[in-house]
Amino acid sequence: MNPAVLRAWEKRYGVVVPSRTEGGQRLYSDDDVLRLSLLHRAVEEGRAISQVAPLSTEELKGLVKEDEAERASFTGPEPIDGPSPARILERAQRAVDKMEPGELEKILTRGAMAFSVSTIIEEIVVPLLGLIGRGWESGRLRPAQEHLASVEIRRFLEWMLGTVNRSEGAPVLVSGTPAGERHELGAIISAITGAAEGWDSVYLGPDLPAEEIVLAALRLEAEVVALSCVDPSIVDTFPEEIGKVRERLPADVQLVVGGPAVNGRPEVQALEGVEVLADFQELRTRLRESGP
Repeated sequence: MNPAVLRAWEKRYGVVVPSRTEGGQRLYSDDDVLRLSLLHRAVEEGRAISQVAPLSTEELKGLVKEDEAERASFTGPEPIDGPSPARILERAQRAVDKMEPGELEKILTRGAMAFSVSTIIEEIVVPLLGLIGRGWESGRLRPAQEHLASVEIRRFLEWMLGTVNRSEGAPVLVSGTPAGERHELGAIISAITGAAEGWDSVYLGPDLPAEEIVLAALRLEAEVVALSCVDPSIVDTFPEEIGKVRERLPADVQLVVGGPAVNGRPEVQALEGVEVLADFQELRTRLRESGP
C-alpha cells in the first residue's frame, strides 16, 4: 500500500491510530493491519474511502465479501493483478459521459491505490483531460458534462497533492498560471509531479500577475517556477507575461513553462532563461536532474 495514501487516511479519516516507538516510528497491531487491508480491498473494488472509513472492522469484512461475490459474478473478470491504467481510463471516461461524479471519484481513487504518481498522472489523468477537451470541442460532450468532470478531477488532484510527502528541507518548486490564464489543472499537476520527485511543491493558484509570482518565489526561496499555459484565446499575451516573470526572477531560479498554448511557439522558445517543456515526463526529468 502506498505510504503517502496510508498517512493521508490516518490524518483525514483516523482509520487506525498506531502506537509509536521511542524514536517516533509507527507500530501497527495485527488488528490495524487487518483493518487497513480491508479498507484497501474495499477501495480497490471501487468504494470511496470517505464512505468506508467510518465502518467497523466487522462491517468492512461483510462489505468486502459482498464486493468480491459481485465481482466473481461478472462474465469478464479483471486480471488477477487488478485493472490496467487503460482500463481505469476507460471507466473514468464512461463516468464522465454518464455524469457520475461519485463514480469518477471512486475510479480515480482506485487508480491512486494501484499505481505510482507518474502513472496516474501520465497514463490516466492527462489522457482523460485530453479526451474531455476533445469531446467538448467536437460537441460530443455538453458543457455541463465537461464542467462536472473538471470539478471532480480538480478535487482529486488537490487530494493527491495533499497526500504526496513534502520532504523537510527539500528545494522548493512553485507552480501557477500567468495573468489571464484561469485553467489551473496543469499547474496543480506540476505541483504534484514536483512533490512526487521529492520537492517541496507550493501551488499558487491561477491567473497571477508576474510580480505576484515572483514575490511568492522570492519569499519561499524557490529554485524552480513552473507555469502552465493552456488558453488559446489569450495565447498572444503569454510571451510578455512569461518574459516579465523571467526578468524579475534571480538568474539562478529556473523558469519552466508548458501547455498547448506555448509548446511550439517560437516567441516563447526564444525567451532567454525560459525552458519550454513538452509534457509532464519532461518536467519529471528536469526535476530529477535539478532535485534533492
